Amino acid sequence: MHDVRVDYAAMEASRTAYSNMRGTLESATGALGRVSGSAVPQERLRERLEELHDSWGGGLSKLARYADDAGKGLEGILEAFQGLDTEIAASMEQEEAAS
Repeated sequence: MHDVRVDYAAMEASRTAYSNMRGTLESATGALGRVSGSAVPQERLRERLEELHDSWGGGLSKLARYADDAGKGLEGILEAFQGLDTEIAASMEQEEAAS
């Protein structure tokens, strides 16, 4: 019976998703920034769209940084669990060899 079970594949999949999220969000922010305001003839609407871009783009940039940080944090946790797993396995082998 296991006291603790760590699903490394699930942790790695989450870490990869967080890492990929930054690129996806930065691409979306970049695409939004490349849209020309001259496509909108009404000045007030153009101003509102620029405001939307500024707030939306800033929010996406923050989310991208948080996702990147989460991926790096999860990578550290994953490495720590894998190290612990290796240490426990080595300890169990030593006990078996001693008996």
